[in-house]
Amino acid sequence: MEQESRPAVRVLSLLFSVVVVGGLIGFGSERLTYAEPLEPLDALEQALPEEAAPAPARRTAEEEALLRRALSHFPPYPRGGRPEVLAADYLGPGVPIAVAWFSTEDPPERVLTHYRDTLLAQGLPVLGDRSGENAGYVGYWSPATEEVYLVSVLAQGGETLVFVSSGQMKPLLEGPSKVPEWIPLPADAEETLALTFLMEGSLQHTVSGRVPEGTVPEVAGFFRRAFSERGWSVEEPRPTEEAMAELEVRRGGVRGRVMLRRTLPRAEVDIHLSLTERPEPPHEAGTEEASR
Repeated sequence: MEQESRPAVRVLSLLFSVVVVGGLIGFGSERLTYAEPLEPLDALEQALPEEAAPAPARRTAEEEALLRRALSHFPPYPRGGRPEVLAADYLGPGVPIAVAWFSTEDPPERVLTHYRDTLLAQGLPVLGDRSGENAGYVGYWSPATEEVYLVSVLAQGGETLVFVSSGQMKPLLEGPSKVPEWIPLPADAEETLALTFLMEGSLQHTVSGRVPEGTVPEVAGFFRRAFSERGWSVEEPRPTEEAMAELEVRRGGVRGRVMLRRTLPRAEVDIHLSLTERPEPPHEAGTEEASR
C-alpha cells in the first residue's frame, strides 16, 4: 500500500507547492493557451452559484472557462468569498493546470475538514497533509486520467487564502529533474524533484526530497552551514523543533525558504525548498550570476 500511495502523495505535494508558491508571488496570471475545459467527475460536478458567477463586464470567456476548470470538481465553500482567477498553464504546454482562489475568515483546519468530509462522502481516495497550523492541502489523484484535484490553504494577514486547482502533474515526475548546482542538498537526499518556472516576472525554483535517516536539527544544520558558506544570509523565524524546522535564506535578488519536517516515528526527514529569483538591474545581474 505504501508503494502505491507514495507516487500519489508526491504528485499532490508537488501541486500544492507550485500553487501556493504562485499565490505568494502575486495574485495575477501569466495566461497561456488554455486546454479544453476538463470533464468533471459526475459525482462532484457542481455548477457555480449565482453569487460566484463571473461578471460579464469584468471577466472574459477564457477567465470564465478557467474558473470552471479549477472549481468544477469541488462544491462552493459555504463561508467563502467570491472565487477569482489565479493562474493557468504556467508550468508549460505539457502540464495543464488551472488555479482559482478565494478567501474566508475560517481557520485552515475548518476549510480542510470541510473538503475532506466532502470527498470522503463521495467515496474518493482522499490524501492530505499539513505544513504547520497555517498551511496544508486535501485532495485526490485519479490514476486513470493522471489528473490531480486539490484544495490548498494558507493563513495570512488574518484570513485564510484557499487555492482550488486541477492539473496533470504526473508528466513532471516522469521527466528530467535536475537540481540546480547552486542549490545545496544533503548527499544522501533521495527522491529529489526540482521545478523551475517563470511566473509574474520572477523565476521560481522548487525542490523537494527526503533524507532517509536523520533528524530535523541535523538536516537544518546542514542547510544553515551550506547556504552560509555560499554567501547567503540565513535566518530562523522560529526555533527548530524535533519534528519541524524553517529557514529563510537570501542572497542578492534571490530569496527563499527551507522547510523540513519529520513525522514520528518515521526516521526520514522531508525537505522542501522554495526560492524566488527576481530580476536584477543590468549592472547587478552579471555579478549575481557569477557568484553562483
